[in-house]
Amino acid sequence: MFDSITPYRPDTSSLFSQMIGSGVFPRTLLLTGDRCSGRLHLAMEVARVLSCRTDGNAYCDCHSCRDFTSYGMSNLVYVGNRDHLGRIEAALALCGELRTDSSRKLLIRTMRTMLLQFHQALIGGKEGKSSPNFDAASTMGELLIDLEHADGDAIPSLVQDIRGALKPMQVFLKRNSPLSIAQVRALQEWTVRTSFSDEPRFLVFEGVEESTEGARNSLLKLLEEPPSNTYVFIISEHPSRLLPTILSRLQRHHLAPLKKETVQRLLADEFSEYDGVYDTVEEFLLTKASVPCGTITEAALELVESLFNHVPVSNESLGRMCGELDDATSLEYFLKKFQMGINKRCTGGKCTVGTARIMMGIVDEGARKAFVFNQNGKLLVESLYYRLREVV
Repeated sequence: MFDSITPYRPDTSSLFSQMIGSGVFPRTLLLTGDRCSGRLHLAMEVARVLSCRTDGNAYCDCHSCRDFTSYGMSNLVYVGNRDHLGRIEAALALCGELRTDSSRKLLIRTMRTMLLQFHQALIGGKEGKSSPNFDAASTMGELLIDLEHADGDAIPSLVQDIRGALKPMQVFLKRNSPLSIAQVRALQEWTVRTSFSDEPRFLVFEGVEESTEGARNSLLKLLEEPPSNTYVFIISEHPSRLLPTILSRLQRHHLAPLKKETVQRLLADEFSEYDGVYDTVEEFLLTKASVPCGTITEAALELVESLFNHVPVSNESLGRMCGELDDATSLEYFLKKFQMGINKRCTGGKCTVGTARIMMGIVDEGARKAFVFNQNGKLLVESLYYRLREVV
């Protein structure tokens, strides 16, 4: 049980195994941690074990476990606003480059995570079966089946086919929004319709902190009284942005950052990366997706230095720093490095804990509003900079 997690997170694996074995696993769970810390993979693995027809063994070959292994299960719905395009690009690059079973599995799971947005529980309205996006999703599903059974020589051609099939969906993916009231209601109806089955159902939400007040209130009602045999998992990188009323309904489990040696072992096991260049899995995947992590980090730390040294940044320099922030992934990476820079100055005695908390709060609030209203990255950073100058 949880064999794929044990080598890297033995404490989590042991705890979850004990809870499931004792029949006390929570119906509502909050998984927190950094991006690419394995939160979604853990949620999927929990769902696989709870759905397993036997004992949840990692090598179980029951029908349910086979579906979960390839993310082809029908009793789980994922709704989130993660940057699918960035992750898909990284997975495509790795699969085309390595042609290994691990890279193939990563691509299939990454693509099918995106395709969960077309789960039958959510089909309707604008994205119904008659929409072009549904047709594109069906085509993509067929290509992924071909990829599952292809030999190594056929992988590069299939990777290119998948890239082509992805193009009609790019606009939809770029405007992928946080959780909506309509989605919560649709999922509530789905759980009621399927309540007579003995198969457990799983609702996985990511990015709830960036959704509207109405959507959060609808989710709160779902958390207060989850339907029978239904589990609700919430994944969050910023739990402080969640409503206290939502937090009070969840049992929380935090995934701490992996030590560098553990990261290196994971990359070596999964992707044959032995050179030790990457400190985190996130940095590895973003680099494979052609995100200029080094340039973004330098810009974030330069902005932090200007604030603490009280050296104003010109509009021209600010524009240069924001030059790479034209997508959600790059912007989130910038804000993370920016907050890390503030925290480092605090631990180094450059500001009080109280001042650092105020600054972090301003960044959190600005980021939440920016992602809800799809604000331009440059405008967000500019507004944060001028607000933070009044605090330092």
